[in-house]
Amino acid sequence: MEAGFTHKSHWLRLPRIFAGVMLAGFVGGCAVQGNLPGASPAGQGVARANSVIAEEFLALVFETEGGVRIPRLLKYEEPVRVMMDPALAAYQGDLEQVIRQIRRRAGVDIAVTTGAAQIRIQQVPAAALKRVYPTAACVVVPGVASFAQFQRGQYPRWSRQSRLERATVFIPDNAPPYIVRACLNEEIAQALGPVNDLYRVSDTVFNDDNVFNSLTEYDLLILKLLYSPELQQGMGQAAVRTRLPALLAQLNPAGTQNGTASRGDRRWQRLIETAMNSRNARPARLTAATQAVERARRLGDSRLIHSLLIYGRLTLRNRADLAAPAFQEAYTLAQRQLGPDNLRTALAAMHVAAVAMNAGRYQDVLTLTTPALATARRYKDPVMIAGIQGMRALALARLGQNRAAQAARLDSLAQARYAFGENAQQIAVAQAEIEGLMPDNQ
Repeated sequence: MEAGFTHKSHWLRLPRIFAGVMLAGFVGGCAVQGNLPGASPAGQGVARANSVIAEEFLALVFETEGGVRIPRLLKYEEPVRVMMDPALAAYQGDLEQVIRQIRRRAGVDIAVTTGAAQIRIQQVPAAALKRVYPTAACVVVPGVASFAQFQRGQYPRWSRQSRLERATVFIPDNAPPYIVRACLNEEIAQALGPVNDLYRVSDTVFNDDNVFNSLTEYDLLILKLLYSPELQQGMGQAAVRTRLPALLAQLNPAGTQNGTASRGDRRWQRLIETAMNSRNARPARLTAATQAVERARRLGDSRLIHSLLIYGRLTLRNRADLAAPAFQEAYTLAQRQLGPDNLRTALAAMHVAAVAMNAGRYQDVLTLTTPALATARRYKDPVMIAGIQGMRALALARLGQNRAAQAARLDSLAQARYAFGENAQQIAVAQAEIEGLMPDNQ
């Protein structure tokens, strides 16, 4: 199907619990710095080649996640109103924050309403959604106003729509709070038109690795481009392409002059998704991860970081001697290509810290996790903060710094409660996963 969907896999979000979500890395071994999405401070644009961003924009709006071509530009021509199911009323503040950010920083005429709406957000039975999308945490479907309509198959494919008029986001009724908030960010943005997900772009929610769960500077630029008056609904790809250079020069002056766009790779994507799918047998996952690393080395972008982390996670249980160098290489690449303050760098640092913890290098754990914690706080990521603080609490306790250990432990628990609600079982699983990164505990 072409209904856009995102995975919020908890396993590879483990390092969100341990530093990140479904690591779908992006930082290749020999990647050119100009190819990588650089996150600039809020409001200062995206500091990389506008020519590369233009190619990614075309891929986001003229192709579905499954590779089906969308023949015309799709966007709302009227003011966009968003209505949320009363069953999700606890997230009203989160919704308003997302909408406010899109309106102010992307220039989209969008607002929350309780009446007629172009975008609806509906809570649905988890089992029913899982029957259609077994691995999806949430789904955005065009042209429908209810889940019953979707179940009957009464909706147009993205590629067959002549205009964008309405869409509905379906969120399962068993989703923990952090998943709901992530879905509000990504699915509302995708309902506005950029329906594709690109593994080759690192700093974005339009990416099935789900490292970023709130809209980034890059995402807001993509929406600002799409909703600029120079681009009209129904335009073909060639016409849009001719207008992008001038538009990007105007909207993203931080864009650098030179850069080469990374290419998509369906083979790598299939391998990494096989490796990440916990329903697959471990030997098959490890084989896929090994091949994904080999292929990512030839791609020359941040997909190698993701591949190395996945490979390391799969070998950590029985071959920590293989996991440790994979984690270290991913961390080195992330630092060099994305910088010390990137969320993916923090994710890799957590994996290296796990190895240090197992080796009894507790001070190294604190050294590695100090900048990672600052990054997680800057991105307001409660799952990552909970994971980092859980690890720091263990290290501090081993160093005899009991007061600091207790403070870190309490912060970890508070962040976990914010991320998972009052679900004690989910919090316990999250804490167990933090400890589960230590080979001695597996």
